[in-house]
Amino acid sequence: IERNISYELHAGANLIGYQYRYGTSISESLPDDVEGSITGVITEGGAATQIASGNWVGSLTAFNGGKGYWMILDEDITLTFENGCDGQECTSLSREVSQRLTAYPIGYEFSQSTEQAFYFIGHISGIKIGDWVLAYNDDIVVGAREWIGAYTDIPAMGDDGNIFTKGYMETGLKPQFKILRDGELIELEDNLPQWSNNTLHMVDNLRMLPESFNLSAAYPNPFNPTTTLSFALPIDSEVSLSIYNLQGREVASLVNGNMEAGYHSVVWNAD
Repeated sequence: IERNISYELHAGANLIGYQYRYGTSISESLPDDVEGSITGVITEGGAATQIASGNWVGSLTAFNGGKGYWMILDEDITLTFENGCDGQECTSLSREVSQRLTAYPIGYEFSQSTEQAFYFIGHISGIKIGDWVLAYNDDIVVGAREWIGAYTDIPAMGDDGNIFTKGYMETGLKPQFKILRDGELIELEDNLPQWSNNTLHMVDNLRMLPESFNLSAAYPNPFNPTTTLSFALPIDSEVSLSIYNLQGREVASLVNGNMEAGYHSVVWNAD
């Protein structure tokens, strides 16, 4: 393939190839004048996105020859890759990228789908480097990624009609994330964006589900006229949260209904 080929790309998702033989880092490959227009790159099992101009995060760190890439753009551009590599000195980078995108924990493997989305997680309370984050649809593993720090990208594969992806994610569903640590699964709160194909989601923070029911003290207290009541649910539950006066009479009902497991808060205006 001609090395100086130019791609006419439109806003949205564009599927293209990479014409150089070996791996070249994303930032080095993209011309400065168009790099800012590219919001993300998706390939088989991996993705990258920019959190600042030229600052790419995610498991995908380089372009490799023979691979396809969805370039996610916010405007039309003409793209010609720069600084590609055809020399043997680049083989180690290609090998590292391949290993990073195909490694899964034993017993939690999943099939690569032609439909996929990625969730970039900024922070997970209590997680450790080397833990695995697993993505589930009900009880089916649809993705996995070893935690490497802020903005690790967690893949979630979709049901593309193939027998190997039956029961995977579908548009409008939400994946559930769990931490795998020393053979133990730890559930995380469920506040993820809905899944759709070829999308990149940014999630600032996730927390582990609480181990028990808990109602925290009102904060601030004393207050005038509002205060916040926070509580934790280890499982989906029917919840009633009410305010009583010193004589035992109910003066306000703040919550009355079913709520999902996780951490919740309600602001009470006692004006």
